[in-house]
Amino acid sequence: MEKNLMPLCRMSGTSMDGVDASTIFSDGNTGKITSIKNQYFEYDKDLYEKLTNLRDKITISKDLKNYFEDINSIEKEITLFHATIVNEMIQSHPKFEIDLVGFHGQTIFHNAKEKISVQLGDGKLLSQLTKKKVVYDFRQNDLKNGGQGAPLTPIFHQNL
Repeated sequence: MEKNLMPLCRMSGTSMDGVDASTIFSDGNTGKITSIKNQYFEYDKDLYEKLTNLRDKITISKDLKNYFEDINSIEKEITLFHATIVNEMIQSHPKFEIDLVGFHGQTIFHNAKEKISVQLGDGKLLSQLTKKKVVYDFRQNDLKNGGQGAPLTPIFHQNL
């Protein structure tokens, strides 16, 4: 007998304004899902400004090295923000057991031609903070396999 899955998915993409979070039910096999809860969590003004300022500084892949410390600092802040969201979503539906968390992270740089995509967010830290299995680094894996680095968007839009 196959286990039904209760994933919690969050996407922040490139808009840098906040995070869309969804708790969904899936049989883990057919692709059929049922939406349990959808919620938007807006970044506060300070975090939004940090993200957009950093994004504006990184115009080419070489800039990723130049702003390494800034990237790491904001990455931790983003991860903590996501941990708060996950824990809030879990607490809002205590009767459901969340099996895994899909973590897209916050896109800070993307260049499909160079096969480089950087999403801010530490999946291992998020797992520790939420005590859940976390699936992450979707874009880089898609790029390595010939994609454009946006593997979740078509699935997300199809299910909407």
